[in-house]
Amino acid sequence: MSWGETIESWMVALGVGNLILLISAVLIFLPRKRFREVLDYFVKYRFYLLLISVIVALHLLEVNLVDGYTTSLVGRDFASLFESLEGDTVFWFSLHWSPVLLLFFVIIYLVVYSFTLWFSPLLFVVSGEKNALRSLAYGLVVIYILALPFYLFFPVTNVYTHYNLSSALNNVIPSVENFFYATTTHNNCFPSLHVAMALLIAKSSSLTSNKRYRFFTLFCAILVIASVIYLSIHWLIDVLGGVIVFLVAAVVIDYVNSIESEVLRRVTPSFRDRKRINRTVVLLIQEVKKYCEKNKIKAVPLLVGSVAKDTYLRDSVDIDLFLLFPKSTPRDILEKQGLSVGRALLKNTEERYAEHPYVRGEFNGFDVEIVPCYRIKNPSERMSAVDRTPFHTDYVKKHLSIWGRDQVRLLKQFLKGVGCYGAEAEVEGFSGYLCELLIIKYGSFKRLLKAAKEWRVGKTVINIRGVKVTEFFDPLVVIDPVDPNRNVASALSNEKFSLFIHACREYLHKPSITFFFPKSVKPLSLNEIETRLSGKNIVGIKIMKPDIISDNLYPQVRKSLRRIKASCEKEGFEIVDYKFVVKKDKVYLIMKAKELVLPETFIHEGPPDEKREHVKSFREKWNRDDDVVRKPYLKNGRWYVEVKRRFRDIKDFLEHELPRMSLGKEIQGTIKKYGFSVLQLNELITEDLQEFWTEYLDKKPPWER
Repeated sequence: MSWGETIESWMVALGVGNLILLISAVLIFLPRKRFREVLDYFVKYRFYLLLISVIVALHLLEVNLVDGYTTSLVGRDFASLFESLEGDTVFWFSLHWSPVLLLFFVIIYLVVYSFTLWFSPLLFVVSGEKNALRSLAYGLVVIYILALPFYLFFPVTNVYTHYNLSSALNNVIPSVENFFYATTTHNNCFPSLHVAMALLIAKSSSLTSNKRYRFFTLFCAILVIASVIYLSIHWLIDVLGGVIVFLVAAVVIDYVNSIESEVLRRVTPSFRDRKRINRTVVLLIQEVKKYCEKNKIKAVPLLVGSVAKDTYLRDSVDIDLFLLFPKSTPRDILEKQGLSVGRALLKNTEERYAEHPYVRGEFNGFDVEIVPCYRIKNPSERMSAVDRTPFHTDYVKKHLSIWGRDQVRLLKQFLKGVGCYGAEAEVEGFSGYLCELLIIKYGSFKRLLKAAKEWRVGKTVINIRGVKVTEFFDPLVVIDPVDPNRNVASALSNEKFSLFIHACREYLHKPSITFFFPKSVKPLSLNEIETRLSGKNIVGIKIMKPDIISDNLYPQVRKSLRRIKASCEKEGFEIVDYKFVVKKDKVYLIMKAKELVLPETFIHEGPPDEKREHVKSFREKWNRDDDVVRKPYLKNGRWYVEVKRRFRDIKDFLEHELPRMSLGKEIQGTIKKYGFSVLQLNELITEDLQEFWTEYLDKKPPWER
C-alpha cells in the first residue's frame, strides 16, 4: 500500500483547515515583531506555557489511561438521568440535520475550536499579552480541577451515542473519531469542556488589545456552544455545566487580573526575598547576642516592626531590632550600651533620636535600626515611648490574619502612591502601625476605602477595643489598643487626611494602577516654567539647611513659614499661598502674595465715635505720629487715619525684618550664622527648583499625572 493510500480524509480535512486558519490568522491577528523579541516573550512567559502543557498532558493521561478504569468502577452511565430531566430536546436536532449546516458546525467543532486552542496561547505570547496568557493558564487549571471529578466518577455518554445515532462528525469527515477520541471519551460530557474552553478563550482574548481577535473568539464561542447542541453531542445540562465551570474560572481570572492582585505581585516579597531576610535577621540576632555576652551588656534582642509582622513591602525593607534592657538600667547606661551595639555591628551608621538616641545603619545589605528600650511587663510601665513598640508588634501578630498582611501591603502601597505614607515630620501621613490597625478594624483594603470615603476631619474616632479614652482633637483619632491614652494617628496632618479621603473616593469611582504606582512627572523646561509663572506675585527666601534630623527640621520649617506669613500679613502683604522646599544643603521658603508692592499709604481703622475714651486715645496717638499723612477723621460713625507705610515692597520688608522674627530655633540660628537671601521670581526659576515648580504648576494629584 502506498503512502498516499494511508492518508485518511480526516487528516486532510483537519490539516487543510488548520493551515488555512493559520495563514489567515498570521495575516490578520499576529503583530509584526522581530524574532528576538518573540523569543524573549517565550522565555518570559515560560511558567504559563508550562502550566498549560501540564494540564494538557494530565488530560490526555486521564482520557487514555484512567477514564476507562474509573468508568467501570462506577458501573453506571448518567445519560439516562439527563434524558429524564431535559427530554429529547437535543436529539430533536439530529432529526433535522441539513448538509450545509452539518458541514458548517462540524468545521466549527473540529477545526475552528481546535485551532483556537493552540493558536490563542501562541498569539498571546507573540503579542506580549501577559494578562491574557495568565488568564488562559489559570482558567484552564480551575476548569480542569472542577471538571475532573465528574469526568472520572460521573460518566455521561454523549447524546448521539446514547440514542444509537450515527456520528455527525464521521458523516462529514469519515474516520475522524479515531483521532477525536484520543483526546476525549464518549462519556466525558459533563461538564462540557468544549463550552468551558471556548468561553475561557473568549474571556482571555477580551484582555488583549487585538480587537479583531476579541471579536473572533467571542463569535467562535457562541458557534461552539451552538455546534455541540446541533450536532447532538452534548446535553443541555452539559452545556450549563460548562458555563458554570467557566464562570467560576472567570471569577478567579478577574481576581488574578485585578489591580489589587497586580499590586500584590509587585510588592509582596518572593520566597527568595523572605529567605534572604530571614537569614539576615537570624545572623543579626546571633551577632547581637555574641556582642552583648562579650561586653557584659544585659540586653535581649527582639525583632519588631514590619519584618516581624510580615507586612513589609518588597522594595522597602527596614529591619527593626530592639534591645530590651532591665528596668533597673540607668538611662545613660542604656543609651551608651545601646549605641555601642549598633556602632559595632552595622556599617554606614548614623545616630538618630526619638526620646533617646538609637543607631541606623546597614547589615548584610539591609537597612537596620538598633533601638534600646526597657523590658516591661505591660505598656503602663513604660519609661519611654519606644518601650511599648514590642507590645504593638505582639498585638498585630495576634490580631492580623495572613490575608490581612497582604491587605496591609495594599494599603501601604496605596498610601505611598498618593503621597500619604509615613508618620515622619516630612510627610505627616499614615504610619505602618496605623495601617495595620486599620486593616484589623475593617478586614480588607476595599472595606477600609469604602469606610474612609465617609470620614470627616475631626469627626472620625476609631476605638478597636472600645475602651474609655480621653478626648483628642486631631483630624483622625485611632486609639492605640496597647495604650488607650495615645492616638496612633496623631502625626497625620489635615492636608494628608483630606488627600487620603479624596483618593479613596476617586479610586472606588475609577480604579487604576496609578493610585499605587503613579507616573513620574516629566520636568517642565525652565522657559516653560518662566512663561507659566509670568505675572505671579511670588517671592522666596533661601537659607542654609540646618544640620539636624528631618523629624526636627520639618516642624521648624513649617513653624517658621507660618510666622513669616503672619508677619507679612500684619504689615499688609496678603499671602494667598505658601510652600517650602528642602534640598540637600538649602531650604527655600516660597510665598505667593496678592501684591508684592503696596500703595504708599494705608487707611487704619479706629474706634466707633461713641467710644469716647478710645477715640480720645486714638486721636492723641495719631496726631503726634510723624508717619500720618491725613489726620484722624470721622466717617460713617467711625474714626480713621491715613498712615504712610514703613515698607511698600515685600522684599524690603523681609530683608529688614526676617532676622527679628521669632522663628524655629535652628532656623533662626542658621539665619544668624549664615544669613539669608530674599529672591524674586526670576531668581527662583532654577534647576534646583525645576521639579518643585513642575509639580506646583501641574496641580494634579499623583494618580492623574
